[in-house]
Amino acid sequence: MTGFRRASLALLALAACAPKPEQPASNDIRAARQAALTFDQKMSREITARLDRAEDPVAVWLSYADNVPFWGQSLSDAAQLEFSRTALTVRNPANAPDDWERQQMEQMSFLLDAGLDPDTLEIAEIRTEGAETVFRWMRPIIVTETCLTCHGEAIPPRIKLLIGQEYPLDDAVGYAEGQLIGAYSARKVLSLNGQPPPPYTPQPAPERLPADPRQPDDAPLVQPTQPAPP
Repeated sequence: MTGFRRASLALLALAACAPKPEQPASNDIRAARQAALTFDQKMSREITARLDRAEDPVAVWLSYADNVPFWGQSLSDAAQLEFSRTALTVRNPANAPDDWERQQMEQMSFLLDAGLDPDTLEIAEIRTEGAETVFRWMRPIIVTETCLTCHGEAIPPRIKLLIGQEYPLDDAVGYAEGQLIGAYSARKVLSLNGQPPPPYTPQPAPERLPADPRQPDDAPLVQPTQPAPP
């Protein structure tokens, strides 16, 4: 037997004996999937369906801005894990990804460009982050035609002004249908310094805001600055 062959067999033997990475619990994966599915259903029922019915997009945007940012917290409490949305280019800086999320979305983008069906793409793993052992999960969010109303290249002027007022650092525009626009993300602490973590403490449910008194014709709320005369 050659030295090369002996070395190769030794490496294979070591690999076979190496401990396998810890696999996520099926209950945690199901909880993350259910949170994402619930968010999808609420978004379809309360936002995109209204745009599909040709309701005024400004009225729909005001409803979105008043209510959708709170959904993540309520779903987190129901699933007893941290559930959120993130993206490589975000509208709200508070939704910027951490290093792991960014790496996974870059990988998702590569796989989707290679033709992978987004419905089959899911990432779930156990990681060590400092003193914590955590469950991490992500699933892609794909641009639909309705998404282009607020994230496309030709955003209606009134919507564009409203977004600019609320999110002056907005970078989530210029998308086309079928592109990766972001991802659902879930995180759950499994242990802290090798010990069971403190129990999940639900946050107070945010109060649902009353109907916005502004009318669609009220937008834009702030007129764009006119250039100074020469």
